[in-house]
Amino acid sequence: MTAGATLATARAELGVYGLGVALSSDWEEALDAIRGDFAWFERPPVGAEVNLAIERRTPEFSAFSDLRPSFVTPRNVVYQSGERTVIDYFGRALSIYDRPRDSLLVQGEDLHLVHEASYHFLLSRVGEHLDAVGLPRLHALGLSGADGAVAVLLPGGGGKSTLALRALRDDHVRLLSDDSPLIDRRGRLYPFPLRLAVNPEQAHELPPGNVRQMERMELHPKVLLDVDAWGERIESAPRPLRHIVIGERSLGREARLEGVPRRSAIGPFLREAVIGVGLYQGMEFVLQHGAIDVARQARPALVRGVCCAAGLSRASVWRLTMGRDHERNWNALLRLVS
Repeated sequence: MTAGATLATARAELGVYGLGVALSSDWEEALDAIRGDFAWFERPPVGAEVNLAIERRTPEFSAFSDLRPSFVTPRNVVYQSGERTVIDYFGRALSIYDRPRDSLLVQGEDLHLVHEASYHFLLSRVGEHLDAVGLPRLHALGLSGADGAVAVLLPGGGGKSTLALRALRDDHVRLLSDDSPLIDRRGRLYPFPLRLAVNPEQAHELPPGNVRQMERMELHPKVLLDVDAWGERIESAPRPLRHIVIGERSLGREARLEGVPRRSAIGPFLREAVIGVGLYQGMEFVLQHGAIDVARQARPALVRGVCCAAGLSRASVWRLTMGRDHERNWNALLRLVS
């Protein structure tokens, strides 16, 4: 069995800033999960460069029994077979990526695992495309206010989704992305809205809409809110980056927003965009030829650096000290988006 050879009965297509992605599956629930993740980018079929097919079946490991591992990640074991990358999710699912055809086949019977494997592939492939067209992802909460865009830089688990949920309750604020807006060479932020993911204890804060549970391979479960529940609140046009907010947590209840020198944002920008520490990179799909592939990452890093420098040159920089009171945190930030 090769990538793309599937008895698909359902299809959909995405268009992500010039990249067409065709989705197909004989498993309706798995296809619907991916469509929910990328609902803002779904489009009528017009032809696609990337193909993702999902089969609900026992993984066909025997076809690759002679392969030896190339490397191991916390979530999978990666093998190379010519121009194909074969990814074993510890015996529970199998992904076969055919790079010349830009096609991935995912086999498995665990819905959550098949969904996560498919989602990770799309994030990786879309990320490659965005770097190539000069729209790298910035690991930040992206908000759009009267003055322009606001990027709130916080590490993973730092509170971006909590602030995004609060922003949805303010009618004059629009979202670019709860986790990774795009930035161009002119320092403008572009929308990149995916499903909103929160911890289960925050599920009661979600607005009405398509809410579902996601079990994850390495980390604790998340509750997902599909874009269709808040799509009208998405800023559809790029906005100039006016404010960069460096968030940090405290154990107190007070929140404080204060201006800081522009150089204070250099380190966070390097971490959250140029290196992309908080962004899923999908190295199992990118790295196929060892050091050659690593060297190829120099050009995307340069593009990211140019875009970040443009944004930094035109924006004010702030430090937001966030306490345990979510409402005070939002009120402190509100002056930049109202």
